[in-house]
Amino acid sequence: MSRFMSKFFSRHHVSRRHKATRLKAKLAIERRLVDATTTRVTKETGDIIRNRESWVRMWVDGSYAVHCDQDLMTAQRGITDDGQIIWLVRHPYRSAAYHAVAHDPAVAFARAANAWRRCDALRDRLPEIRALARDVVLGRVRLSVRLEDAAASPLSAVEIRGFMQRFGMSRTQAIPGRLALALMLVEPQVGFVLWHARNRANAPETPNTHAVPAE
Repeated sequence: MSRFMSKFFSRHHVSRRHKATRLKAKLAIERRLVDATTTRVTKETGDIIRNRESWVRMWVDGSYAVHCDQDLMTAQRGITDDGQIIWLVRHPYRSAAYHAVAHDPAVAFARAANAWRRCDALRDRLPEIRALARDVVLGRVRLSVRLEDAAASPLSAVEIRGFMQRFGMSRTQAIPGRLALALMLVEPQVGFVLWHARNRANAPETPNTHAVPAE
């Protein structure tokens, strides 16, 4: 390795380390705010740890957990690599957590529960979604899958953004249906977005009411 490349990677490593330090410091401040505003907190044995679940690269504070009054859900505060503070909501009967944008953990719990209910309803329609995928592959249905379709789906806005960043589509507003099918091989929940794209395409023309949440 040349001296130039060695210096480049060294500076890059130091920059990443400094960025991680800043993010973890910001998350540690959030810990004190949570302790001061909720009584549903239990202390845990963890510390601030790296998490890459559901395409979201972030740090999660594992030193405490907030518990939902009405359900078995728990939430831990996290910060994404681009500096967004979120709640990572977990349920013992769910394989993946939900990344909720909210200040109040009660709002985060409500958003996670609603998203999971909507995902369950769509999973009941998997035969129809698979049939739609076959029609797209065979050219019987032509779809343009838009960002608004992802926003209308039950998927977390944070997870959608993380997925798009991972595939270099941060500024993409629409993709062909067949490209969406290819992405389904990597992330099956893209099928939910494809379903919403079909419903939008079949709906009468109406003003766009699905804005991507500001983050």
